[in-house]
Amino acid sequence: MAGFFTFPGAAFTPDPSGAFEQPGTNGLVKSAAKPYLYGGPGAATFTRRYGRWLPASVAAVSPDSSHYAYSEPYNDANGPRSRIHVVDVASAVDRVTFDEGFYAVISYESEGIYLFNVGYADAPNSGLWRLDPQSHALVQVASQTLTVDYVGGGAAWYSDLAPGDTAPPSLTNQMARGVFKDRLLRLDLKTRAVSPWFRRPGREVHAIGVDGLGHPIVTVSSPTDTGKSTSEELWLVTGPDLGTQIYNGPGSDSPDFVGFGTPLADNHGLWFGSKKGVFLYTPDAKFQSVAKASGEVAGRCS
Repeated sequence: MAGFFTFPGAAFTPDPSGAFEQPGTNGLVKSAAKPYLYGGPGAATFTRRYGRWLPASVAAVSPDSSHYAYSEPYNDANGPRSRIHVVDVASAVDRVTFDEGFYAVISYESEGIYLFNVGYADAPNSGLWRLDPQSHALVQVASQTLTVDYVGGGAAWYSDLAPGDTAPPSLTNQMARGVFKDRLLRLDLKTRAVSPWFRRPGREVHAIGVDGLGHPIVTVSSPTDTGKSTSEELWLVTGPDLGTQIYNGPGSDSPDFVGFGTPLADNHGLWFGSKKGVFLYTPDAKFQSVAKASGEVAGRCS
């Protein structure tokens, strides 16, 4: 359910104009409000500039919120494919800008739309490409051997197993050990230079977003063979090997698991949606629960 909560106060008010119809046969949702907007299921973003709820994640909305991008999957004789759409928010004009291969949107930046190759038949998502929405040109940015976690702050963030490190003893399953990653790396989107930024031996490390200055927000967890974790940490990493822990709590094997989503930065600090409510990390380094409504943060606080 889409809506707004006040801060401070944390009162939640549903917004009927933020409703979307259930996915149709093509897997896409349609906005209740006119002119109709189409997009992928499971995500919504509010743009204050246009007063509209968009069927897209915050990352898939252009920096000026005038456009958003989404992937429409389909099948043909060659297997799974996708069409990449770009939508003009003001007019609701929806156009296909790319229709080759099987890609999905990871981020809409000022220089273009970043895509990854969708994994299927148990293959992981892989690689990174930049699509020019005007010329429709597609340029590969990162190798298909990489799985990028997040694009933001002028970089693509991904993880690997640091040289010399091994998977923790809690992972006895060979497949689980094979995909374990304990180090965060930064790929500069302009120079393509790669640099290590953060390492936690024996712990699973992934970027989930960036703060207002482009510093990565990182989850650190203790993995088990079941795919669950016994602990969850949040870190703000302001430079190579410069990290501040902002949260520590139970992992996904616990009913008290918080499960933080992609953070959103504004002048109040960093907002996190989660399974246990909305949290705020303020510039004075305080981390607090501000609302009990679970879900993703869909827009900045005015």
